[in-house]
Amino acid sequence: MSATFDLTTVTNSIAALSITGVTVKDSDEITDSLGMSGTALLVPRPDNFLTGLSVVRGELSGQNLTVRYVLNYQYFHCVIGGGLGGIFSVYQGMLTNIGKIIVAFSNDATLTGAIDNGYPNFGRLGPIQDASGNKYHGCEVSIPITQFLEV
Repeated sequence: MSATFDLTTVTNSIAALSITGVTVKDSDEITDSLGMSGTALLVPRPDNFLTGLSVVRGELSGQNLTVRYVLNYQYFHCVIGGGLGGIFSVYQGMLTNIGKIIVAFSNDATLTGAIDNGYPNFGRLGPIQDASGNKYHGCEVSIPITQFLEV
């Protein structure tokens, strides 16, 4: 008896979301350095991409399982400029794009490969780093996913 779940289909579905002003990357498109060119990015977090994995039997026979997990992304809005004024001047644009990300997930109630996805959760808005240590305005984004498996 074995069970598998198709993470690739879910991440491909997330990458296929159309969000004006935000480019969404798939897990096979992670790079050390983002080299942003004006468009905000939503990319899989290179460490701790999948967290909170849990499996629960869905019925008495144990043939169906409910698998829940969280996919962790990072939202990179723009490169950090100088001074505190630069930090606060980008907040409205970040909040606008975060709203667009929420709408994209609410319009696509079920991502292909998932039975259900919750609304994304957003961490503290502020400085975040890419894998090379470059600093950007942005935040952490966590997306709860539910899949069913038959064993």
